[in-house]
Amino acid sequence: MEEPRRAGPEEVGCDDRRRFELELEFLHCLANPGYLNWLAQNRYLDDPAFLEYLRYLQYWRQPQYARFVVYPHALYFLDLLQTPEFRAKIANPAYKELVHTQQYFFWQHARANRMREKMEAQQGKAGGQAPAAAAAQQQQAVGGGVAAMELDGKAAAPAPG
Repeated sequence: MEEPRRAGPEEVGCDDRRRFELELEFLHCLANPGYLNWLAQNRYLDDPAFLEYLRYLQYWRQPQYARFVVYPHALYFLDLLQTPEFRAKIANPAYKELVHTQQYFFWQHARANRMREKMEAQQGKAGGQAPAAAAAQQQQAVGGGVAAMELDGKAAAPAPG
């Protein structure tokens, strides 16, 4: 797959610093399922030039650029926008709501997820407990289930905590 062509400052109408800011701001907009739904309903996601621009934006995954990304879900959705299935589904308001709800649950439980991973790492080093006992203790310590960012309709709602 060849690298997308990058337009020069004379074609874009701004210098590289301003372009960086504009592209980062647009990338951050992609973290909003409502905006993705708007793009789909207004047929931007059917435009080959727009899809090429989304492919071009993949450079934000490189570490020297990713450190500026405030909303990591933008990169996740940028990947999903590369697939025709997601582009078709996000036009549906019900699917947009599902995505938004799952995103909310992900952020709501992000701290618990990090705490669980930290506990697993510590227990892995200690290696003293049986796996079932360790799992039960971890679930109790983080206050119940944790929702994952799954958008294929198989995600379960978080367990009451």
